[in-house]
Amino acid sequence: MLPLNRAFRKRPVYQGLCRFILFPALLFSVSVPSIALDVTVHLHEKKNLTVDGTIIELVGANSLVQPEADHIIDQIDITFKPLLSVVSKGTSIILTNNDPFKHHVYSFSKGNQFDIPLYADVPKQDVVLQNSGVVKLGCNIHDWMIAYIYVNESKFLKKASSSPVVFDSVPAGAYEVRVWNPRFRNTKRILKQTLTVADGKNNEVKFDLALQKTIRMPKKPTTTNQTGNSYNDSNGQ
Repeated sequence: MLPLNRAFRKRPVYQGLCRFILFPALLFSVSVPSIALDVTVHLHEKKNLTVDGTIIELVGANSLVQPEADHIIDQIDITFKPLLSVVSKGTSIILTNNDPFKHHVYSFSKGNQFDIPLYADVPKQDVVLQNSGVVKLGCNIHDWMIAYIYVNESKFLKKASSSPVVFDSVPAGAYEVRVWNPRFRNTKRILKQTLTVADGKNNEVKFDLALQKTIRMPKKPTTTNQTGNSYNDSNGQ
């Protein structure tokens, strides 16, 4: 005779009970896709200036992106081109030089400092931006040369042309909303707010901006010498 526990397992009552218990458990063990929702970001400029060019990023646990392919910033006519770049964290920056004289490019930006001494054509070293935030480029020979790189870490990234800005298909969860514009008086500053995205909730956030009419740029000299410099010296040769 089978032991009681083994005999009981063979009975239809026991087998039916197992199906009754296990089937719902299997259902709930299957991962359920997270809810995708819309997030609206309102931008209010205090002097009613245009908010064009404002970068908005939603940073959350499920939003991180991988580094991009190499990003090129050129130097032509003693000017960085483009003036503003947006790249993902970990991307390599190649600072080419198409001027007929040398440049000395640097960044003092926290977390992304670098210094490339005088060079022509293509520098021997690439610059890898390992931290998110704003990077300001300069040239140690030509003081009026500046450019900005916004380093993002989220796939939820938009550049505003007007307000509001709507992100669709955002998974529910906690996010940090980051806002930056090169027309901020303090270009190092990134405005931040926390937002919990949830179903049945008003997933909106508002930022008050104080912008300038244009990006502040050092004045470029009207005449330069053979080194591209307005000074009477031999730097950059």
